[in-house]
Amino acid sequence: MTKRKLSWLVPVLLLLLLAGYRYYRDSSQQEDMIQLTVVPFETGGGWGYKVMADNHSYIYQDVIPGIAGNRPFRSKEDAAKVGQAVVEKLMAHQRPTMTLTELSKMQVAGLQ
Repeated sequence: MTKRKLSWLVPVLLLLLLAGYRYYRDSSQQEDMIQLTVVPFETGGGWGYKVMADNHSYIYQDVIPGIAGNRPFRSKEDAAKVGQAVVEKLMAHQRPTMTLTELSKMQVAGLQ
């Protein structure tokens, strides 16, 4: 090979190596994502939920959020449904709060 061919081949190879490294680094970052799960649990008078982040308690909610008073969920299904809505908000980079309107749309029992 001539010097002229080598002078452009070396930078091209370096760019290919850099692009391959960036692709590898970006794909490995997806493995670093936190897994969020909802775990309903029984309370003294009903149900609550925990949002777990990689098997560690991240949010502990033993009462219905967004309403006056300290009332637990009436069913495991309602607790799980609201917990899942909270997870979806977290994944969308939103505040994990729930409003009375949102709870009503989900038909959560015991709001009145």
